[in-house]
Amino acid sequence: MEYNFDTVIKRYGTYTLKYDDEVYFRKLAPNIRLDHETIRLLLADMDFQCAPAITNALHRVADFGTFGYTTAESDPEYKGSIIRWYTKRYSLLLKPDWLVHSNGALDGVGRTIEAFSAPGDGIIICSPVYSNFTSTIKRLGRKVVNCQKLQPFLGDYQMDWEGFRTVCSMKENKVFVLCSPENPVGRVWKKEELVHMAQICRENNVILVSDEIHSDIVRSDAKHYPIIQAVEDNSNLVMVSGVNKSFNLMGLQCAYSVIPNDDLRKRFLDGYHTEMPTPFALAAVKAAYDESEEWLNALNAYLDNMLVFIVDYIKEKLPKARVYLPQGTYILWVNFCDYDFSPDVLQYLTNHKANVAVQGGSSHDPEHGGQYLRICLTSPKAVIQEAIDRMAEVFSVYEVQQNLNK
Repeated sequence: MEYNFDTVIKRYGTYTLKYDDEVYFRKLAPNIRLDHETIRLLLADMDFQCAPAITNALHRVADFGTFGYTTAESDPEYKGSIIRWYTKRYSLLLKPDWLVHSNGALDGVGRTIEAFSAPGDGIIICSPVYSNFTSTIKRLGRKVVNCQKLQPFLGDYQMDWEGFRTVCSMKENKVFVLCSPENPVGRVWKKEELVHMAQICRENNVILVSDEIHSDIVRSDAKHYPIIQAVEDNSNLVMVSGVNKSFNLMGLQCAYSVIPNDDLRKRFLDGYHTEMPTPFALAAVKAAYDESEEWLNALNAYLDNMLVFIVDYIKEKLPKARVYLPQGTYILWVNFCDYDFSPDVLQYLTNHKANVAVQGGSSHDPEHGGQYLRICLTSPKAVIQEAIDRMAEVFSVYEVQQNLNK
């Protein structure tokens, strides 16, 4: 079956955060210009039509006409679908008892922090990294402990192993939050790197929670290793994943944590009132994992081609931008330092003048990200191309004005 990812879908009025909740975005970026001409590339939320099997499954649930309480155990095939997916996709055999439902991957990360640390304890992250890790840590009353990633050359983000070992050895630091694949830098970790991370954490009694919500979206020449597959000793590991990003089902709230170690899982669940999924969530997971792999493969092929095109297009139209092809996700982490714009000017030119809504880099790297933009390639190629054209024109006009004013 052929799938068309080039169709531009108008999503206004579909109850979506990305297009219908202006209050949220005006708080996020006060100078943002939001109208029906805004190109919105600031959320990891795809503007592509859902896999047909998922849509059909949701119609069947709607036809039930009743929507009472639901649990993850209401359909035994729900967990079976997850297990079959990991067997088929990763040659990894999961067990039903290992799976704990959550509404989103961030819920699983937050629960790990709550279960294995106390208020005031340190939680380790490695910036640049997904900004909501930081906000979750702070919301739970823990301390953010950053071990900055190294970048020996463009796009080659690496762990600072010496620094990582140091922060893990501090007794007040209890949990390490890993993003795998990395958002926003697009790094797909090698197996030996994951083993080394887990070993350092284990030697220092640090719990490692790996957010793998982007794991099914990687380039054709990259290989993602689930943390519980890469590392033989799972005694300190929690893996968080779901269909949310792969199949663009964030609104259905269907993610899960995978905890193979019995003692660790008992501590995770102690006092935890697990989220109740909706019947739509159960049906969507089953349809995604059991019937929609062909759609996902087609999506990945489209994203692979689009990413190559857009990276080259940015190099052509915005020649001072430092951009590279990410190994995983559909996110670009672009450095605009050579334009010599302040972070505020960069945001104003992009969000307001060009009317392209993107996220400033400081959200994901407060110390070093001010001249970066996180650009989510979540729309058809023609839309992304127009966004780059707008930015190039606005940047060029601003530079000419600045030169005239010198």
